[in-house]
Amino acid sequence: MRSLLTVILVLGLALLGMACQGEEEEEGASTATPAATEAPSPGATAESSKTPDLAPGWTKIEPGGDTICSRGTPFVYFVHPGTVNRLVIYFQGGGGCWSHASCSLGGVFKEAAGDSDNPGQAPGGIFELDNPDNPFKDWFFVFIPYCTGDIHWGDNTQTYTAEGEEDVVIQHKGFVNVTAVLDWTKANFERPEKIFVSGCSAGSYGSIMGAGHIHELYPDAPLYQLGDAGAGVSTGDFFQEGYPNWDVADSRPDWIPAPDGSWAEVTSLADLYIAVADYYPNDRWSQYNAAHDQIQTVFYRAMGGRDDWGELMLADMQEIQDNASNFHSYTAPGAIHCITGDDIFYTREVEGVKFRDWVDDMVNDEAWDDVMCTDCETDPEAQ
Repeated sequence: MRSLLTVILVLGLALLGMACQGEEEEEGASTATPAATEAPSPGATAESSKTPDLAPGWTKIEPGGDTICSRGTPFVYFVHPGTVNRLVIYFQGGGGCWSHASCSLGGVFKEAAGDSDNPGQAPGGIFELDNPDNPFKDWFFVFIPYCTGDIHWGDNTQTYTAEGEEDVVIQHKGFVNVTAVLDWTKANFERPEKIFVSGCSAGSYGSIMGAGHIHELYPDAPLYQLGDAGAGVSTGDFFQEGYPNWDVADSRPDWIPAPDGSWAEVTSLADLYIAVADYYPNDRWSQYNAAHDQIQTVFYRAMGGRDDWGELMLADMQEIQDNASNFHSYTAPGAIHCITGDDIFYTREVEGVKFRDWVDDMVNDEAWDDVMCTDCETDPEAQ
């Protein structure tokens, strides 16, 4: 069983590398202390509220304190100035681990954060800030790297053991890191006009859990959430044996009524989406998935799943749509993992609807609906 899991996870690593690695650095990052100087953004007035006065380009912030990455190295994050009082908060992806086998294999999940995570290195998708078609080109950005193996949800130091193997200690402190970033955000943005919360892969899960906490910081700001390639299809074995190792108690939105009365009993991402979307009915919540996502399929099999990931993903999307009228999904053909940081953000089109336009309609409160591929096998973007 261990050898099978090893093969599956190594395959996942190879695919993850193709999906998530950046190119050579194109834009450097200055380094700032945890508190940036606060000042109105260009053209802002006293009524439009304060925004941080940031240097051009991406600024790296080293928060220190209790923040940490999985192997004990420091955590950092990045911010970028905008010209309007609107804010993107983006959660980076990068695998995950939940057992001795998965946590001892190097490269199965992102283990560190640093200069290589600067979004300016590979500015595709929504990070292509000089693209006139980018709906977010004028927005402020807060980019949260991922280095804890716990989909940004954890607050635990876990020692994994296996007979005959060396112990593995992992700092599953993703939510500790997120909290530090949100503390800086709250100190520097008084009243954003709009907030877009997103993330790819593991960051997709960070975006839905984090969105509730962000909404509590800014209860009057319209919020738009997009989970990119994180459908939440998991197995019972994972929830019983792996998931508890992260200790997600602090990240749960416990001010929101939980399905069946207890957040501790929730084992479905669909339940989380429904509860959060129903609690914040004036906001917009969404998911993007490819019908045969290669990375999500690999990790589902590593959890003990079979060949039914696609069917279960579609069923979960339908369940959320049936129970939350302010949620919509966009399902594309093929197997490409993630879209928000890729050039296909601008070119992907399903049933006559471009994904870029679908997102633009979402954040501008235009008419907006579900998009579903009819031919989900053939993907022209992969040719």
